[in-house]
Amino acid sequence: MSAREDDLARVLAYLELTVTRKLNGLLRGSFLSTATGDGSEPLGSREYVIGDDVRQMNWAVTARTGVPHVRTSEAERELECWIVAEPAARLSTGLADTTKRHLLTAAAGAVTMLNDAPGSRTGLIAGGTPVPAGQGRAHSLMLLKHLADATAEHNLAADIDTVMTQAPRAGLLVVISDFLGSLDWARPLRVASASTEIMAIRLVDPADEALPGDGPVVMADSATGETIELNINDKTRAEYAAQASAHHERVINELRKCRARVITLRTDSDWVLDFARQIGQH
Repeated sequence: MSAREDDLARVLAYLELTVTRKLNGLLRGSFLSTATGDGSEPLGSREYVIGDDVRQMNWAVTARTGVPHVRTSEAERELECWIVAEPAARLSTGLADTTKRHLLTAAAGAVTMLNDAPGSRTGLIAGGTPVPAGQGRAHSLMLLKHLADATAEHNLAADIDTVMTQAPRAGLLVVISDFLGSLDWARPLRVASASTEIMAIRLVDPADEALPGDGPVVMADSATGETIELNINDKTRAEYAAQASAHHERVINELRKCRARVITLRTDSDWVLDFARQIGQH
């Protein structure tokens, strides 16, 4: 195993410890697909009818009532989940130990593990390249490696279209992004929402909402490397905050049109607790 793969394995082990214990079952409990597997959850009993599986006889109820009964069960739900992750260069912003890129990887890993149940599968597309849906620890590690290697700027709308073309039976589409770019993803996401449940995971850093610092500063575009000198004062801070708030409202309005369940993860907060709380609210 290479040093990079070893690092990713440690990330996966960390996610297994911190995520699975706190969040296990929340994802599949919130998003039930139309696909069903063999029944496993006992619901009760009913009278036996010709053709029932005799292995499901409920002998205790049969003895008590004098009438043959069989056990009934609820079918397991199988969920094919697809993650569309946007590995944009601007995700490098954040705190010393947590950037939006860290949150991108953590959120994708969490969704993958929470959907790792019998019959359920998870696929990923990042930077325009899809990884077919699968399950298991090795598959989760492969998804994380693909996401870690994805650096190409790519159109989020095109990735959503790709998923819906290649995986029309997807029961859940999870889009992970800071949504600070163009809103051209809104149209394909609305189309997808007609047949698929949508979850949008917003990645937020305090710098997205308010300008840091004071006085003249040099700011760089992480994607192009272009720099500008900006004098930060009360006026520029107010203008920046107003534009940030307006963009946020446009994003939320578009996500509502898609009937998306919105999860917000911040670089200045405990993302595991925030994820659990917001999933639980749904």
